[in-house]
Amino acid sequence: MFTAIILYLLLLTPFPPVLKADDKLIQIECHNAEIPSTCIQCLQSDQRSQKADRVGIATIIVNCLKNNAQSLAANMSHLASGAKDKEMKNRFEECSQGFSSAMKELSSATIRLKKAKYDDAERSVNKALNCYNLNCQSIIQSYKHTPKDVVYSMRIYE
Repeated sequence: MFTAIILYLLLLTPFPPVLKADDKLIQIECHNAEIPSTCIQCLQSDQRSQKADRVGIATIIVNCLKNNAQSLAANMSHLASGAKDKEMKNRFEECSQGFSSAMKELSSATIRLKKAKYDDAERSVNKALNCYNLNCQSIIQSYKHTPKDVVYSMRIYE
């Protein structure tokens, strides 16, 4: 949801194409995100954001989401390998696969943004959202041994 809204705002709103990002634009664009502070942190942590146009901003956001999906896939895989309960192990593996699939779709979205195929990029982002729409957060919260930072980082996606 976060990404789809941001991509929509960045790619479909009537800003001049040469508009470059600055802190004010970053604040405006991230204001509409589900978790604005995460969006702002993502953009401010990338040096390219200060000179990025709106496609560049969208690309940076998608890359942040892809990196987070990669981290979550690894966390879920690690939790699966240590789970003693067979059902929880299967759930962790499902979540890991979902985040891995999301990561692939987000990579596709980045490529499509660079090729100015914005509708295709949006479809890839929506597919990524569907890949991890497994409600992993609620599943994982029920497992008592899940690190809190893993659960928090999942909120970006759900």
